Amino acid sequence: MKKFLLILCALMLLLSACAPDDGNLNEDETNEGIDEPIDGNNTGANADNDTFDGEERTLTGTAQGYGGEITVTVVVNGEDIVSVEAMGKDETEGVGSLAIEQLPDKIEQADSTDVDDISGATKTSQGIKQAVENALKSDIQSKQNQP
Repeated sequence: MKKFLLILCALMLLLSACAPDDGNLNEDETNEGIDEPIDGNNTGANADNDTFDGEERTLTGTAQGYGGEITVTVVVNGEDIVSVEAMGKDETEGVGSLAIEQLPDKIEQADSTDVDDISGATKTSQGIKQAVENALKSDIQSKQNQP
């Protein structure tokens, strides 16, 4: 009898876990305004940051890689990363050189340095991403210093 009750309880738990649900905890909740920017400055989680000001700028940045200094050239248009080129002459051939070849395209496509490292070339990948971030920071600082 105990086994029967245990099996019955397990089946009831299983059925309640598999019951269809639309995921809404509160049926009165709406998604109004979800696509609107959080503030009037077009910043925040829902902001449209893909603004183009029609002027491409070429930026450079450096950071430490596995084999030495990595230099990147980043072309931006507004918030869009148009292209990224990385150079690291002392990075390990066949390992770090793969990051030099592959990671700039990933950054360009994502418009961000928030991309996965190249497997086996973590230090070089992190150096490339840091160099791109340094280049972008220098652009922001130069904009802030303009009258």
